[in-house]
Amino acid sequence: MSRSRFPLHRSWLGAASLAVALSTACGSPPDVPTPEVPESPADALPISLDSAFVAVPRAVSASQKQQVEQQLQGVVDDSGTSFYLAIRRSELAQRWFMSSYLKQAHPGGVLYDAATSLGTRVVSFKEQNGKLFVLDVADGKAISDVFDPDILVEAYPVVTDYGPFNRTRGSDQYVLIDPTAGLNRFGVVGDLLGPRRIPFNMELSFAQRFRTLADGVAFEQVYTGYMDVPDDLAFYFLENNPYRYSGTLALSLRKYSEGPGFTPTPRPDTDHYFLSDERYIPNTGGYTEQTPMKWNIRPGMKPIRWYITPTVLTLQNDPRYQQYDVAGAVKRGIEGWNQAFGFKALEAVVAENTQSFADDDKNFLIFDTDEGIPFAFANMRTNPNTGEIRGASVYLPALWLFLADLDYSDDLSGAALTGAQAPHTSLRMSWAGMSGGSLCDLEVPKAGALSASPALASLTKKQKVEANLTNVVLHEIGHTLGLRHNFAGSRVYAGGPSTVRSTSVMDYIVEEDTVYGTAPGPYDVEAVRYLYGLSTEVPTLPFCTDGDTIVDPLCNRHDRFDDPLTKWYVPEFHDTMTQLMYSTANLDRLKSLVGFYMNPVLQFVRAGNAQTQVTAYQLAMAQFRPPLQVPAGSPPHYAARADELARRTLARLYLDPAADRGSFKANPPNSSTLLPLVIADVRAILLNVDGVRSYASRRTMVDILKSQQALASYSALREVRDMLTAQLPSLSGDERLQVEDLVARISEAVSPYYL
Repeated sequence: MSRSRFPLHRSWLGAASLAVALSTACGSPPDVPTPEVPESPADALPISLDSAFVAVPRAVSASQKQQVEQQLQGVVDDSGTSFYLAIRRSELAQRWFMSSYLKQAHPGGVLYDAATSLGTRVVSFKEQNGKLFVLDVADGKAISDVFDPDILVEAYPVVTDYGPFNRTRGSDQYVLIDPTAGLNRFGVVGDLLGPRRIPFNMELSFAQRFRTLADGVAFEQVYTGYMDVPDDLAFYFLENNPYRYSGTLALSLRKYSEGPGFTPTPRPDTDHYFLSDERYIPNTGGYTEQTPMKWNIRPGMKPIRWYITPTVLTLQNDPRYQQYDVAGAVKRGIEGWNQAFGFKALEAVVAENTQSFADDDKNFLIFDTDEGIPFAFANMRTNPNTGEIRGASVYLPALWLFLADLDYSDDLSGAALTGAQAPHTSLRMSWAGMSGGSLCDLEVPKAGALSASPALASLTKKQKVEANLTNVVLHEIGHTLGLRHNFAGSRVYAGGPSTVRSTSVMDYIVEEDTVYGTAPGPYDVEAVRYLYGLSTEVPTLPFCTDGDTIVDPLCNRHDRFDDPLTKWYVPEFHDTMTQLMYSTANLDRLKSLVGFYMNPVLQFVRAGNAQTQVTAYQLAMAQFRPPLQVPAGSPPHYAARADELARRTLARLYLDPAADRGSFKANPPNSSTLLPLVIADVRAILLNVDGVRSYASRRTMVDILKSQQALASYSALREVRDMLTAQLPSLSGDERLQVEDLVARISEAVSPYYL
């Protein structure tokens, strides 16, 4: 039996959140008839109208049942029953949390953003003109006491002709709606499809799994419909119609409340934390504010419970993993944060099979048994008014466990993992203006070589695998507590066997070092204690986060050491370049590999301080700058490969497209310390001083001197042109023709030189 595997990255359809205009054009198409709903012959329904929200049973005709089953392909729990929603009129003007969570998605599943919160609104209701309107009444939209708008979110037609309900005692105190018959403003936008909006046209929708909560209700809406443009990748997920999209949306309406004694934390000068929605400060002329997101965690509180999906026991009982305490490793990742608080703030339990990870009143770690999904992520639900975190979820696939079991061993002969560098994005869904997005997409590491670490050798394979899993969970739970990434944590590591590898589990560190991160680090403790009012001191340890990775070359994912340039990136670069100079592999086919090791070194040339720029450049060119030093016993092609790599390095600095340059795009500065070194190497290659430089490399050097737009580079071009011209009488054949062309190329470059 064989099976095909679909590609593993959510980057297929882009990072943009999904949005559509407030228009019924994105609702049910006008040519789709309203399903016939037979009326029960009973005088009244077996319900009690004594709550703010009441599910009112409704029968579904045989034809509708068949249509739903066909269109929704068995994802409906019970397609023989459905319900209307009755809302007590006296509650309409109250404030409620309306939350939405994308539980299922087809095609794509979690690759297309399933298991993601789409957001929370503060809403109230208003009945008018045969419709029940949902209004966004969050505080943050009030510009002043005068201008405090009510924002329309959704509109449901009021059901007035359902006899069984009308005959129920007390029905006149309620308004009855079909919870699936609103505007259903779903939308789709993807990078491959461009920035334009793509309407999603609802075909069928079905309500199921109604539940009464202590402070409201929850239910699910199963839907299917069509996009206006095709998803060319739908066939990977066994969907034959590329226009079709289906899903299950979990919705909840819960009484608005704020945690007792909840006080927002003042926003520090450096944003160590995720921030709340932006809110107007009324009567200030349009000034806004944001505060760090956080739970209402305080000493003496009842611990926040996290549920782990029972699939963790499936993995625990898998013969491959029975030697590991999988559930224990996950629990330690959740409850490990109690060390930072100094009291029991979190507790973890394995959920019952009847509990759903989409439940708004629960926090879930979803341990997916799929061994083909290459990322973990976290997201959370907050009060738009205050930034108080109301709930959260974490998605963790079994691939982490599978690879750790495969690659770790009890000794140094085993391979560990090295981190992937590029974060990925996904197709996003939206509903009623709320759009999804994870706090962190942590990619499963790639296989690589394990350095000979005596400290790591002292750990058993069981300890390494469990520690690795705990570290991943700590990282994701840290996000749900409000902490952002801290990619500066690894700069504490000096290289000693007993040295702390990172000050933060919110770092992306090399996989070998994750086994040491089984508890919050010193930075994490500082960050948590300030955020939750346990300390008045803002974090002082080094910090940088995602936005800093494009401006600070010392802020990198998956790096190592207190001096990552000389201790981490350059050794990896030199090792790889040496292998390539001894190899005969086609470098064009290895372009991505070369860039993977080259770009991290060159980022320091582009954006480091003056001394770092010089150091990085000298080390980048050390193996192949002129005059080339050819080691004894090298293969005949060694010099030619060195020349090609010199050309590729210098071209990457000045000529290659921005998309190939990594996070740092700009050309190096024409500083008085760096530019003379570059000109010296470029000039020597252009003059072929060591006799190994190819015509292609020499032509490229002309283009580099032109791109620098510096007087010294202009002078070098004129000087080299004169020297090459003087050589022409002594040259013949192809060599003379090539030098003539170089002279002509230089003449064109300097006439004029400045662009």
